[in-house]
Amino acid sequence: MVMVLLMACSCGPSGMIALSSGDPDRPDVILVSIDSLRPDHLGAYGHTEATSPFLDRLAGSGQRFTEARSHSPWTLPSHVTMLSGRGPLEHEVIEDTRRIPADLPLVQEALARSGYATGGFVSTIYVSDTYGFARGFDRFEDFDITKATNLQHAVRAEQVIDDALAWAKSIKDKPIFLFVHLYDVHYPYLPPEPWNFQFDKLGTRKSTRYRNYQYYLDNPVKAARWKHLNAQYDESIAYADANLSRLEAAWARAGRKVSWVVTADHGEELGEHGGWGHGHTLHPEVMRVPLIVSGDGVPGAAVRAERVGGIDVAATVAALAGVPFPCSGLDVRAALPPARDLVFETSRFDSARLGLLTAEARLELDLATGRATTFDLGDLGERAGAPLVSPEQLARVWATVGERWSATGPVVSSGWIHAAGALQGHAFSGPGPFAVYPPDATVDGLAARLTPAPPFAEVSDQTRQQLEALGYEQ
Repeated sequence: MVMVLLMACSCGPSGMIALSSGDPDRPDVILVSIDSLRPDHLGAYGHTEATSPFLDRLAGSGQRFTEARSHSPWTLPSHVTMLSGRGPLEHEVIEDTRRIPADLPLVQEALARSGYATGGFVSTIYVSDTYGFARGFDRFEDFDITKATNLQHAVRAEQVIDDALAWAKSIKDKPIFLFVHLYDVHYPYLPPEPWNFQFDKLGTRKSTRYRNYQYYLDNPVKAARWKHLNAQYDESIAYADANLSRLEAAWARAGRKVSWVVTADHGEELGEHGGWGHGHTLHPEVMRVPLIVSGDGVPGAAVRAERVGGIDVAATVAALAGVPFPCSGLDVRAALPPARDLVFETSRFDSARLGLLTAEARLELDLATGRATTFDLGDLGERAGAPLVSPEQLARVWATVGERWSATGPVVSSGWIHAAGALQGHAFSGPGPFAVYPPDATVDGLAARLTPAPPFAEVSDQTRQQLEALGYEQ
């Protein structure tokens, strides 16, 4: 344990890096996204293991949100939402065949125009330049993560923080916007030594190998292995937390004003509904995320129970910097409606789920199976659900998709069509406007799209093979 604590202070060659004194009139803003991080595995959210002393301290001095959620259970659409302030059904970058449209405003662009130095340091392909995330950053480092080796956790938190600090040191007379994405908490949970035995026995690749989501539904993980995997997951959080604390130390030594926003793109299923992983369902274990806003410009310590989401991150970052950024999200420091509607979706792999969280219930359409379900808000783990039968509720869910198509005659689609107030299946005779889910589904026949689709992403065959090996392509 002594060795672990010492490493928290000194890991990495830039542990004692010196920053300039910064801009006294404008705070730096640090946005941290920790991939796959569940809030209930942080001490600030009630976890009993010592996984997150830095984040707990940050939460204790700032505002911690207990009802924060992602809008998609996987990385790419969640991060587009995080940086654009637009939901997945607005920006439509919901599959890894698509990239960020050139005309979608991103918060780092707004900060750069206002005089901020902007740096982004990321550690997975789904937040890389391949998908358009470099736009608006003066310095963007994705560590060439199209290479196969980097998809196996070769880009560790230590390297990400080292490079981020080295860049920050080079900024002399501007406020800084720093975006850091850490991948270490993503499966397989393989923190480096000595972190990998902090909470139980030494982890090995054999003991942590991840196959794919369906495999674990068909071959349930045994209780002893769940215990070990949870420990490895916690160890990965502790490793990420210790490296993030180096950012705090560097800013404190320089005496720079800094505001923090810490969140995650999604959570992780750890057996609650029989699954392991993410991307397939919309249950709380994968949709709940931490949201901590702390530091300069944050009005005192508070635990906030208003409903917020990843859609609010960009608006909050911009407000902390004092920069206008029109979007669909809200500055979470302000007074918020206690239970505003939040929209969820996933069409990842073979799923096709639309979710709407209202003041009364969570509604879900599982189009792949034909089920429509309502979950009572008192059922926090969503252990039971009732059939959703109200036509008004169904129409309310479909309204979130938007009627982006217009038909003058018969059309067919690989997706599901909703028109004239009813689910039409995969065909619609027209005429009139209609909605399609997933929004990137093919549509053939006498129809025209009313809004442009996002451009296609260029991903090499080699990278696709590596993504399939990791369970990203199934």
